[in-house]
Amino acid sequence: MASSPSQRDYSAPCPGCGAPVHFTSAQSSFAVCEFCRSTVVRDGETLKRIGSMAEVFEDYSPLKLGASGMVKRNGKPEPFTLVGRTQYKSGAGNWSEWVARLSNGDLAWLSEDSGSFVFSVPWQPPGWNVTTFNAREWRMGREMKVGADAFTVTSIQDAQLLAAQGELAQLPELGKSFKLVELRNEKDQILSIDFSGKAPAFSLGAAIALDSLQMQGLRSSANKKEEGRHFNCPKCGAVVPVRFDTTKAMSCPSCGSLIDMSQGMGGELSFAEQRKKIRPLIALGSQGKLDGLKWQVVGFQRRSGRGMGEDEDDSFMWDEYLLYNQKAGFSFIVDSEDGWSTARVINGAPKLSKNGATATYLQRKYQRDYAYLSVTEYAEGEFYWPVFKGAKSSNVDYAHGGKQNTLALETANQETTWTHGQRVSAESIAQAFGIGKLKDRSQVSPVSGSGFSWGTILFWLFILLFTLPFLRACMSSPNCDPRTDPNCSYSRSSSGSYGGYTSGGSHK
Repeated sequence: MASSPSQRDYSAPCPGCGAPVHFTSAQSSFAVCEFCRSTVVRDGETLKRIGSMAEVFEDYSPLKLGASGMVKRNGKPEPFTLVGRTQYKSGAGNWSEWVARLSNGDLAWLSEDSGSFVFSVPWQPPGWNVTTFNAREWRMGREMKVGADAFTVTSIQDAQLLAAQGELAQLPELGKSFKLVELRNEKDQILSIDFSGKAPAFSLGAAIALDSLQMQGLRSSANKKEEGRHFNCPKCGAVVPVRFDTTKAMSCPSCGSLIDMSQGMGGELSFAEQRKKIRPLIALGSQGKLDGLKWQVVGFQRRSGRGMGEDEDDSFMWDEYLLYNQKAGFSFIVDSEDGWSTARVINGAPKLSKNGATATYLQRKYQRDYAYLSVTEYAEGEFYWPVFKGAKSSNVDYAHGGKQNTLALETANQETTWTHGQRVSAESIAQAFGIGKLKDRSQVSPVSGSGFSWGTILFWLFILLFTLPFLRACMSSPNCDPRTDPNCSYSRSSSGSYGGYTSGGSHK
């Protein structure tokens, strides 16, 4: 590993085993001996052993220590090398963060987020004087002014360090819980605050495609194939092959059980039986071309929703298909009562109005449409976030332009995820994946083939005429808030959150 022109390499014998421990950045205060896993801290020209580090669990990431690449900073390419790695867990799952040494010796981080990657650098929010975590101050959904930008709190996690290796700027106590807060804005920036040390550590990052980093020295696909990532189903014992580095949950191809892998391959695998198999309209493994990219269906999920408040008797179902492209990452197809749509998780957070009636994203305003609770009823395939039967979340849908464009906010496990969706025709989806005609539920007549009698139809017409004045009153106030206005309500439109998949926080 080449040394930085502004920082000479420093090596000293490990206090535990005598093997050399290397530091290539002046900002690296800690290191983990690669031979005996002693945790050491720099003290002048000597090293002190402060404990022993658990061995990292194999998550089959394409990254590895020593890999190098280029990242754009201030419009210029900046070389970096991966010199350290930490693995964390929280109530929302496990994830890894890689320490990157920049050419001037400064440290940055490359971490997982929503099936993609985030590159972050140390950053001190201007004008902030935050010293400790205050539960009254840090609330989910709170908007906070940071310099000239407004950020929204999207994740508050109790995190723990599981393992580490290489050089590290700071090191939380192994297994001790600490607060980790994330804020996001409409510019797709992510502000992380780590409260594990005596003073909080801030970093600012943005999503980045791994291919754009021009990385060299990654784990080769040949090595991954030789390792044969697989495990035995905890239910039936059949071999379950794993395809993706980021997989947190998947179904057994033999018995159909849904298996939780969020604790890592070395962790205990839990499962949930799925007695009734649901056959997706688009089969797993199908390949199709959308928006000029070739996608493969790798996961399928059926979810149910129930309205809140006055709409709590309103229940519905929708289907989600998880798509994968090697360069573009993951996206979704949603089949709901409103028709078909494509969707992608966004890394930022749209700007909400004070009463939550509107959300602004990319200079486009969306009107709040419907709030509901969702439950995962069935899942099959492979997922980059923890999916389990019975998983619950709180959802709010926003719509723009006759519901041709949508935003979905989903909250679970003290983190929120935003998803942007666009309406597409059933014909275009069927053509893209080379399958027969797909049913568009939004075009199905509620009378045709339903077995309704004329008496039932006349009854509902009477109800509609009776409630029409109240509906007009609500429609005349598109920005009303049902939490403050008793005469205001929203009608459900999306039959789902367009994928509001609780996977966006804490760099999972």
